[in-house]
Parts: sequence; structure tokens; C-alpha cells
Amino acid sequence: MSNREAEAYRPLFPTKHIHVVLVSIVQAARTLTKKTDRDREDWITRRLHARLIRIREFRDGPFDIRLQPEIPCLDIDADKPAGRIDLLVSCGLGHEVYFAIEAKRLRVCSSDGRVSFHGSREYVVDGMMRFVNGQYAPHMKAGAMLGYVFDGKIEKARSNIDKSVRKEAIDLKLTHPGQLIRSPILAEMHVDETRHELSKRSFTIYHVFIAV
Repeated sequence: MSNREAEAYRPLFPTKHIHVVLVSIVQAARTLTKKTDRDREDWITRRLHARLIRIREFRDGPFDIRLQPEIPCLDIDADKPAGRIDLLVSCGLGHEVYFAIEAKRLRVCSSDGRVSFHGSREYVVDGMMRFVNGQYAPHMKAGAMLGYVFDGKIEKARSNIDKSVRKEAIDLKLTHPGQLIRSPILAEMHVDETRHELSKRSFTIYHVFIAV
């Protein structure tokens, strides 16, 4: 079987499962808090993971959620991975079928209460762009970004990210309307999405902003 034929027969992570994963993240995040104003996103993600694996769909199946696993390089002889993703959800459809989730800190404050680190560039360039360039989820059509909002001002964080997304619209290969929009996948919850047209596939990034 050629690579093209193999690609055609590879299943996608089911959309109905994405809904459950996003609902679970929102549910788990209700008790998620930073311990200090200098918490790293890795530490917060570890605490989120500890909450998610206690939710029935992850505890009993059908989902398996891994914390910061390596992403295999497309070159099978490579001596290092393509990178690491913060959270990876699989559902028993094979090693390459998963829902990848990357997390970033947003609106981190200094000791005087002022925002000293907005995190918007890191969110877009070091997060979203890795989905767009195929480093994360190279065979899938969806992934997610988590924004840990340190000052709790979610709407301001969303606005900051939206501005950065519009600024990088060409490199992000955004399709109309070229910005963050409320996602219909979770109409009852505030989840956003961006839509991207890549060289061989469309791709949707879901955005969940969490006040910590």
C-alpha cells in the first residue's frame, strides 16, 4: 500500500468524541487553580490531567489521555521526536488517531498586579502554528488550544488572542471569517474555534480559555 493509500484509509478522531473531551475539560477546569503567580503551564496541565483521569470516560474508557507524550517524527529513522504535546487523547483507533491539546499561559501578572506577560504570541506562534505546520496532529483534522488565564479576565484574554490571530491570518492559513468564532460544537459553553485550510486538509482548532 502506498503512502497516499494509507492516508486515505486512516480514520479520523470522531467529532462526537471531541465534544465529550471538550466538555470534560470545561468540567475538570472548574476546580483548577494556580498555586502561585509563577506557576508554569506544565504544572497546571499536570493538575488538569489528574482531574480528567477521574472523569468516567477517561477512568473507565473509551478514552485514554496521556500527559506530555512525544509526537513521533514523520521520518521513522529520526533520532528525536517531532516534539511534545501537552495532552493527547486516543480512543482505540490506532496510534496515529488522536486529539491533541496544547496549553499556554495568558495574562500573567507581576507582584504589583500588572499584566507582565500576555502570552498571545506564544499561544499563536508556539501553539497554533504547530498544528498548522503539521508538527502536531499531522493526519487529523482537529486539535485544541487551552489558555490558562492568570488574572481571570477571560474576555480580555480572548480579545488579545483574536488580535494576534488576525495579525497572523496568512501564516495561520485561516479561512473565512479569519478570526476566533464561537464554536457550535459546544453551544452551551464558551468554546471558540478557528478554521484553517492546509495544503491537503482542512483543520479546526478549538480554543478553551480557563481562569486559573
